Amino acid sequence: MIKPFCLTIRRIWPQALSLKSLSRTLFAAFGLCAALMISAAPAFAAPATGEFVADKRCELFQSKNKQTNPDQWQSNIGERYPVLEILGNSAKPDWLRVRTNAMKSPMRWISGDCGQYLSNIAGSNVSTPATAVEPAQTTTASDIKAKSRDSLKEHGRPEKRQGDQCQIGGEFDANVLALSWQSTFCELYGRRKAECRALSQTPESSQWQHFSLHGLWPNKQQCGTRYGYCSTVKLQPNDFCTYPEFELNPSVRKNLEEVMPSAQYGTCLERHEWWKHGTCRSQDPNEYFLLAAQLTQAVNASAWVQKYIHDNIGKSVSKSELNQSFDSSFGQGAHVKMSLECGKGLLSEIRINLPEVIKASDSLPSLLAKASKAGRGSCPETIMIDNAN
Repeated sequence: MIKPFCLTIRRIWPQALSLKSLSRTLFAAFGLCAALMISAAPAFAAPATGEFVADKRCELFQSKNKQTNPDQWQSNIGERYPVLEILGNSAKPDWLRVRTNAMKSPMRWISGDCGQYLSNIAGSNVSTPATAVEPAQTTTASDIKAKSRDSLKEHGRPEKRQGDQCQIGGEFDANVLALSWQSTFCELYGRRKAECRALSQTPESSQWQHFSLHGLWPNKQQCGTRYGYCSTVKLQPNDFCTYPEFELNPSVRKNLEEVMPSAQYGTCLERHEWWKHGTCRSQDPNEYFLLAAQLTQAVNASAWVQKYIHDNIGKSVSKSELNQSFDSSFGQGAHVKMSLECGKGLLSEIRINLPEVIKASDSLPSLLAKASKAGRGSCPETIMIDNAN
């Protein structure tokens, strides 16, 4: 439309204007046309490297223009996605095309407002899938600490990059216990997973009437959501089952499978949780998963889950009522230590803040009393507790 408009101006203006003003007027008209044509030019995505760290739940689109989202994929808060392309300002893109774990169309678009774009990650080439990277030399957490001590002796102060600081084990200052409501997870995000197919076949089983372990996440305040991957594995692969295997004692494995359906049905969430989070807390996966399973079992054994949650499966509840029930089980004001996460109005996850030190003898009310306040969460005032179907 703009080009014909400009050609029309070129044809008719010489006839309508005096020679005296012709050159000046034509110059202004053609300048206007050029500006219109430039502004109308389509924006093209530019190839990019780096990673995108999500800080909220957002849709991951197959096509951002058509708003298509096969299997209704959404970003996970704190998840890191390798970046392939960006659209807009290189420092703060409007859109980013990232690599996800979606089985259908794994390359997805996410809005730049949904997190932070890190264009240069120290010590890694995040544009390459982790499964294709063979590190020339593996560096353990103890190696990094030893190098830091040597640097301190020689120079008086270690010069560590932020990327390194956020990948050193044992430097956490708090913990978060993330528990999923399996029915919502399967309905919104994981229909094709083996555990979700099992849920659809046995919806009345008691296995689906409590919270599932997502993970126990050690936190380091100065790193925000970027504290993770504190061992030899530094990146998230496309498929959790391509993470390196590790051994668990039979008793620990049994406890874990009772609270983590993915571990039971072989879709390997436990590998992701260990390599990303567990290695920052412990050097022993048995110790890490035993504690995570025990904490999950303590939540599920509470009156809050056994009575309130069970009685309201398939129903809508108010956030204030849910919080009051939580306080009745875990202590007055305990609900401020928990964030509620929702998708499409369905309760999808609870995230319980816990202190840095967790002893086997500590009760959940005592741990919550020592924990910091949680974030606001993403749930509306009315929350549906999804039924298995």
